[in-house]
Amino acid sequence: MDGILLVDKPENITSNKLVQKIKHKIEEKKVGHTGTLDYFASGLMVITIGKATRLTEYFQGLDKEYITTGELGKITDTYDREGRVIEEKECNISEKELKQIILSFIKTYPQMPPPYSSKKIGGKRAYQLAKKGLEVPLKPKEITIYDIQILDISLPFFTIKVHCSSGTYIRSLVKEIGDKAGCGAYTKSLRRTKVGKFSIEDALKLEEILKMSKKEIEEKLIPIEKALYFFPEIILDEGFDKRFLVGQRFKVPYSANSFVKVLNKEGRFLGIGKIKEGQILQPVKVFK
Repeated sequence: MDGILLVDKPENITSNKLVQKIKHKIEEKKVGHTGTLDYFASGLMVITIGKATRLTEYFQGLDKEYITTGELGKITDTYDREGRVIEEKECNISEKELKQIILSFIKTYPQMPPPYSSKKIGGKRAYQLAKKGLEVPLKPKEITIYDIQILDISLPFFTIKVHCSSGTYIRSLVKEIGDKAGCGAYTKSLRRTKVGKFSIEDALKLEEILKMSKKEIEEKLIPIEKALYFFPEIILDEGFDKRFLVGQRFKVPYSANSFVKVLNKEGRFLGIGKIKEGQILQPVKVFK
C-alpha cells in the first residue's frame, strides 16, 4: 500500500496517536504524517503510507489554510485553550479597529514560535523544556501570511481564515493580534482546512477510516505521482529509466532548474530527480 491519505483529525488526539491508529488499522509498517496538528486542533492531515513516507519533506513545505477563533483579553502560557491563563486585561477596542489590526498581518515577517511547540532545541522539544519551567530560547522564523478573511467578530471573539506559508504558528498569530490590540489573546479553536491543493473536503474522518476495510482504504489513497502535483513531470525513454533507477546522471531535453517527478513510458513512478546546469538529471530518490 503506497500513497497518501487525507484524514480529518478530530480534536483532543495527538497527531502521533492518529498515525498509530491508522497504522494498526491498515497493518502497514511505514505510516507517517507531513505536519503536526496540536492536540486541541482539528482538520486536515496528509498521511503518508508505504513508499510515500520517503517523500514527507516535499509535502512539508506546502502552504496551509486554517480557520481559527481567538478570544481577546486573556493570555495563556500555551497561547491556546489548553493552557493556564497567565494574564487578563480589559480590551477596549472597536470592531473597526480590530479588523484593521487583523488585516495588517497580511505580510512577510519574523514570527516567534510559541514556547509550547514541537520546535527542537538542543535535541529537546520546546514544550518539554517549557513544561519543566525552563526558559525556552526560541528564535523567530520568517513566515508569510498571504491572505486573511475575517469570518466573524463578536467581541471579545474573532474568527478568521488564514492562508499562510509553511512554518506559521496560528497560535502565535492570534496572540500577536491580541498584543497589537493592547490586551492579548489566545486561540480558542483551530482547524486546518488546506495543505497546498489538498482540501479538508476530500478528507476522511478518523472514525470512518476505523470502520472501513483495508481494501476500501487503499481505494482512497492518492497515488504518489498524483500527490506530487507541485513538481514538473518528465518521462524517460526505455533504457534511460533503468539508468535513472541505478543512480546514473545523464542529459535530458529539459532545462528547468528544479526538482522533478520521473516516470517511465508506461506511467510508472520512478522517483524524484533534480535537473541541474547543463540539463543534467540527477536522481535524488529512486523507487525500484
